[in-house]
Amino acid sequence: MINNNFKETIVPLSIGLTCLASVVLGNNAEASTLFTANLSGSQQVPVNASTATGFASVLLNNAEDEITVNVSYSGVASTLVAGHIHNGAAGTNGPVIFGFTGLPVGTSGIIPEQIFSINPLQVQSLQNGLFYVNLHNANFPGGEIRGQLQAAVPEHSLSIFGLVSAMGLAAGLKRKQIKVSKKTAQVKK
Repeated sequence: MINNNFKETIVPLSIGLTCLASVVLGNNAEASTLFTANLSGSQQVPVNASTATGFASVLLNNAEDEITVNVSYSGVASTLVAGHIHNGAAGTNGPVIFGFTGLPVGTSGIIPEQIFSINPLQVQSLQNGLFYVNLHNANFPGGEIRGQLQAAVPEHSLSIFGLVSAMGLAAGLKRKQIKVSKKTAQVKK
C-alpha cells in the first residue's frame, strides 16, 4: 500500500517536472510550425451532406521554404480522384497550390506523406489561415471534404502553461512542507 504522503507529493511532483520540461524545452526558437485541419463536408463550398471525415497536418520547416503534409480520411463516398491544398479563405473556393500524389484506393485511407517547396508569399497565406485541404472523388468532383489549415497551439503558450503549472506545484509543495513541519512540531511536543 502506498503512503498517502507519497502519493500527494510524488504525483504532483512528476506532473510539475513534466510541465517544467515543457518550459525549458518548449522555448526552442528554431522550432518548425505545425498547422492542422479537420476535414468535413460542412466546410465545402457549397456545403454537402457527406458524413466523411479527415485530418490534415502541415509542418512548415525552420527555414520556411518547405512543408511536409500528412492527410488521413474515412468514409468518403468513393475512391479519391484528387487531393489538394488550395489558397482561399474559409467559405470561399480558391486555386490549387499543391496537388497530392499516390492517392490510396478505397473510401478510407492515409495519403502518403507529401513534401513541397513553398515560397514566402505562400508561407504568408498559410500563416494567415488562407490554405485549405480538399479531397475530391467522382461523387463529389468539387470536393467531398475540406478543412481550413490553422496554426496549432504555439509552443510558447504551452511553455507558459508549463511555467504556471510549475509555479502552482512549487506553492503546493511549500504548503505541504509547512503542514509536515507543523505535524513534526506537534509530534515533538
